[in-house]
Amino acid sequence: MTAMSDAMIAVWETSGWPDAAVGVAAIHALRDDWASQERLRELALAGEPVAIREAALLAVALAPSHQPVLRQGVTAAHREVRAAAVAGLRADPLARPMAAHLLASDPSCGVRAAAAALLAGDPRYTPALRRALEAPLPSPAVDPEAPRLEGALVRALVREPAVVEQVKGRLPALASDVRDLVLEDLWARPEQRPYVRALLAHEVALVRASAARALRRDPEAASPLLDLAGDPSPLVRAAAVSVLGFDAVAERVRAARLADASEHTSVRVAIVETLRAGEEEMVRALLSDPSPTLRGVAASALRHDAASVAARRALLDDAEPFVRARAVSSLARQDALFDSVMPCLGDPDPHVRRAAIEVLARYPPAIPLLRRHIDAPSPVGSAAMQALRDDPGSLPLLRTRLRPVGRVERQRTLCDLAQDASSVAGVRALLDDADVLVRTDAASALGDAGDEAIACRLDDPDPWWRAVAARAVAGKAAAREALLRRLGDGDGAVRVAAAEALAGDEAAGPRIRELLDDPSAAVRAAAITALARDAGSVERIAATLAEPSDMDGDPAQLAAARAIAGRPELAGRLRAIVERGDYAAEVIRVALESLAPADAPAEPLLGMLDDVQELDALRIPAARLLWAQGQHRGAVIARMDDPSPALRAAVLELFGDDVSAVDLARARLRDGDPRVRAAAAAALRRRAPADRGVALVDLVEEMRLATGGRLHDAPIPSQSELRLDGDPRKDAVLAWLCARLASDERGGVIAASAEVARSEVPWGDRDVYLVRLPFDQEEAPVAAGVVPMHNLIETFAMARQLTAERSPSIWLVCANVAFSDLAPPELEPGAAAWGPTYLGVRIGRSR
Repeated sequence: MTAMSDAMIAVWETSGWPDAAVGVAAIHALRDDWASQERLRELALAGEPVAIREAALLAVALAPSHQPVLRQGVTAAHREVRAAAVAGLRADPLARPMAAHLLASDPSCGVRAAAAALLAGDPRYTPALRRALEAPLPSPAVDPEAPRLEGALVRALVREPAVVEQVKGRLPALASDVRDLVLEDLWARPEQRPYVRALLAHEVALVRASAARALRRDPEAASPLLDLAGDPSPLVRAAAVSVLGFDAVAERVRAARLADASEHTSVRVAIVETLRAGEEEMVRALLSDPSPTLRGVAASALRHDAASVAARRALLDDAEPFVRARAVSSLARQDALFDSVMPCLGDPDPHVRRAAIEVLARYPPAIPLLRRHIDAPSPVGSAAMQALRDDPGSLPLLRTRLRPVGRVERQRTLCDLAQDASSVAGVRALLDDADVLVRTDAASALGDAGDEAIACRLDDPDPWWRAVAARAVAGKAAAREALLRRLGDGDGAVRVAAAEALAGDEAAGPRIRELLDDPSAAVRAAAITALARDAGSVERIAATLAEPSDMDGDPAQLAAARAIAGRPELAGRLRAIVERGDYAAEVIRVALESLAPADAPAEPLLGMLDDVQELDALRIPAARLLWAQGQHRGAVIARMDDPSPALRAAVLELFGDDVSAVDLARARLRDGDPRVRAAAAAALRRRAPADRGVALVDLVEEMRLATGGRLHDAPIPSQSELRLDGDPRKDAVLAWLCARLASDERGGVIAASAEVARSEVPWGDRDVYLVRLPFDQEEAPVAAGVVPMHNLIETFAMARQLTAERSPSIWLVCANVAFSDLAPPELEPGAAAWGPTYLGVRIGRSR
């Protein structure tokens, strides 16, 4: 493998998902990989885009521990996610009432079809399914999933005697696979067989073809099926010849149809695809047939035929991609020919490459080549991932495709590759990549390495490349003269890039100052930023802010505000911006965030704070300044009822250790916005140290038991026993049990206000862990989303798997009192208890 190939692979391995299809393929390939389950759960909960979350939901469906994730998906905004979640809940009996509700009310036919499939076979929901079948369905033009819904309802009700006649009337309109299923089910009932046989004479060809397939095991239909071999419709003839019996007459009919070059191709294909002993010689002749369809189908049919190996191998060079793909697949069991298949990995047709990947999956020398294809567009990428799923050495690479990597990691990798003489050629090749971000990052890496390939681009005819090259060679002494020339480039974007690249170069200061009068606001902004630390340019920059700009969102004024921020001698200029209030909002925000409280004018700040139409980006820093000034805190606290959740949360963050604000913070634990509730919980945690517990969310996240406040699966497998004494998982298990008591039912989101502490009250030979929610038990489910009894059941089930010498107990207490005042009742080892304001479990005692 060449150095360039090594570099390209290294870049591919850190470039994330080129498109969602790569992530979907990775999910399908890793659905049984134990090390990927937590990531699959994360994607099932909040994967983006929709196709990623849909695939992840279906991947985790078989694990009972993921049922809460699937239930949460049922309420998603995207119909594809809802349908996948419903399909994944088939093994959950508690999901059926939910599915019945969706069947009756969901606007998407795809979701309703998934619900119908879930309810099939449950007599309690037969009336609901019948109502859905009897109701008018939208046309496929309105909802393309309408035929799928009809098919799901028919499948669900086909065994209901009262529905049979209704289904019979719909036969011509049903999809072919659904119609075939219905007729096979009817033929299985002796009293319905005459009806199915009569359909061989139906006026609709599709119905006759389905009837023929349904009667393939019916000895009384042998003669009518022979007659259908001469039906005017090739669709019916194809169905008939594929199900004919094995008698001499049937063999002669099949042979005659196959040898008849004037016969419709679909009929001959049907015979080839149902190849029988004794027909191989006729099918071998089709490997050179003028029809590419017949050549390809014949190659597939002869995959076990040793006499045709050479002829099928020759088809690898066929002009038609369909034939090449079928020929490749037919060689799957010919290990000696794997080397002949290897070149097909470079075939221009993706379907041929997919076939080659599937064949070579069990050929060890091909594994490194297959890894190169995992990021290819479908169907090649997905086939490569499926082929590598059983290769232990490839699993780490596949797992990276479940977590797309950002530009920072790609940039770091490219920088390392550009510094290495053996791989720099691969980085240079990426200068022509189709992705503009990859080209930019490759240029930056080569610039850092001082590579001539990027330095020469400073004189490129394309201004895009001149700008990219200017940024890439920033700070390189060898490129300084070329950058100075680019300050006078005819393209504004190039002048901007050159100014940015020369920032901090004192000798270039006079040339950059010339750009302060440039006609382009973007160029002036770049010059201001480059000169921000130049003492000789400060007054000139400040003069830019003398009057509000006529240009909406003037970048030069914003750059000037940022440049003078933090300079005490220019605080008056920033104060004037706030007092006038007619500058751009971003300029005012920079001024607000830069002013010291003593320099901030109170009246304009109070005006911003009280104006509910003003931007939060201005009101929040105004509130912080007023709070810091001290005399206007009452006005800030009054905004606790403001319509803006962001401002309410910001005010709560200002409370600090203010004991008088405890009641205000507690009231906001029931706020309708989760950001405000989290800020209120954080404010309550900042109380006197004597009453402070550990924030439960922070604790379990530090222990890697939760992500984003969402609890992971238990740290020990279900149905397994564990003695905690001396086990390194003890702390993690106890923390998980505490978090499970204080989390919601769907998805395991931990209550933001929950705190945990070990009881200081002496309890003899046992430990007691207390989880406190700072409100009474009637408020707890509303404020924290906690479902007490459900949590107790789930936690008790896990606790029963554990034993410990000190037999610890874990309690959830809904009370706004100090931990030292909490004294839960006595509890026997291995038992559970609950009351008006508490619930808890005790782990069994080790023998």
